[in-house]
Amino acid sequence: MTDQDTAQVADSIREVREEVAQLRDLFQRRLIEDKGKNALIESIQEQSRSVTDVLRYRQLESLFKEVLLAVDRLQTEPPSPDLVDSVVEELLEVFYRRDLIEVDDSGAFDARVHQIVDTVRASEQFPANSIVAVARKGYLLGDRLLRPAQVTVAVLADDDEA
Repeated sequence: MTDQDTAQVADSIREVREEVAQLRDLFQRRLIEDKGKNALIESIQEQSRSVTDVLRYRQLESLFKEVLLAVDRLQTEPPSPDLVDSVVEELLEVFYRRDLIEVDDSGAFDARVHQIVDTVRASEQFPANSIVAVARKGYLLGDRLLRPAQVTVAVLADDDEA
């Protein structure tokens, strides 16, 4: 190997070492940046959880205050059917303001929001698959089913035997 070849090899080695040093420096800087970003993300997530908890508490606090007013009426006023009806109406109004919606129980049976608790034979007055009676009202909270309506449904004679 000549002196010129040795010099070229030494230059190449020096260039590779410089490149490796630059890459190592870049890697370390990126690693530090990533740690900073991860810490920031964790901080934001923690703040988000805190805000969510506060909002949830405030919503429940408001709901409980309104419901307790109805409870106070039940505890202080003399019992009567009118009082019960009035308190039920008051409670439902509180819930409606918070997106509680009554399930539509008029018309045809819908398995997504109704639960069959009894059946009767279909007739001219009650065609097959129609709701005849409601045993318990159902409710949606926003667009999600909270409780299905329990209904009696008219069925054809063949369906009744099955």
